[in-house]
Amino acid sequence: MAKKKESKQKKMNVRVDFTPMVDMMMLLITFFMLCTSLAKPQAMHLTMPAKDQNLTADDKDKAKTDQMVTIYLGANDKIYYYMVDRKEQFGDPQFLKETTYGKAGIREVLRKHKVAPTGVLMDAKKQLQAWYDKQPKAQKELSDSIYDRALIMIKKGHTSVVSNNDLNKAEYNRVDAEMKNKNEDVNRMEPVLSINIKPADQSTYDNLVTILDEMQICCVGKYVIDNINEKDTQILEGAGVDLSK
Repeated sequence: MAKKKESKQKKMNVRVDFTPMVDMMMLLITFFMLCTSLAKPQAMHLTMPAKDQNLTADDKDKAKTDQMVTIYLGANDKIYYYMVDRKEQFGDPQFLKETTYGKAGIREVLRKHKVAPTGVLMDAKKQLQAWYDKQPKAQKELSDSIYDRALIMIKKGHTSVVSNNDLNKAEYNRVDAEMKNKNEDVNRMEPVLSINIKPADQSTYDNLVTILDEMQICCVGKYVIDNINEKDTQILEGAGVDLSK
């Protein structure tokens, strides 16, 4: 009797079709693009001086002097500030003082400035934050734009836009209209500081970032980063200060 031949198993080629997977990935990418909120670009607001046509020349000189603070950044995390009451006093080394970074240092100096204390602005900013925290999430985009606009107003001295931890909508609209027309009433504004930040060559990048953070914390809207000039050198040397040490 003849033996039966053993049947050979057929080999089949396995092929996976990934075409549906590509379609699904495109759908997922489209879904996330449409549903994800993109990060907003971060910008630093610059507050320009108000239009002060009603002020006399003497008033303008006074504002430029007793509302001006010069901050020097030295080596080894040292920091100095210079404030005078009258322009005739500028250049006198006795008005140069040393302080420290942080809450008990330069922040306290600016917060308790005798002519334009930033503590008033900081309190207004805190009230604005309290208003913002109470806003529903559904109105977040609108609340963000109002918050940013109101913060600019506060930095310029319009602290009346907030009261009792709430936004004063009537004042907000009034100030907004004045800012757009460039006819702000300086008599209804709090005095604000102008800061000159002058880092020495031996100061660090971290020192500069720290003092810029202080500007935001203290709600300072007018500040500039400048080089140390010959007049600054005379003041520093007269006070016995070497920024390189």
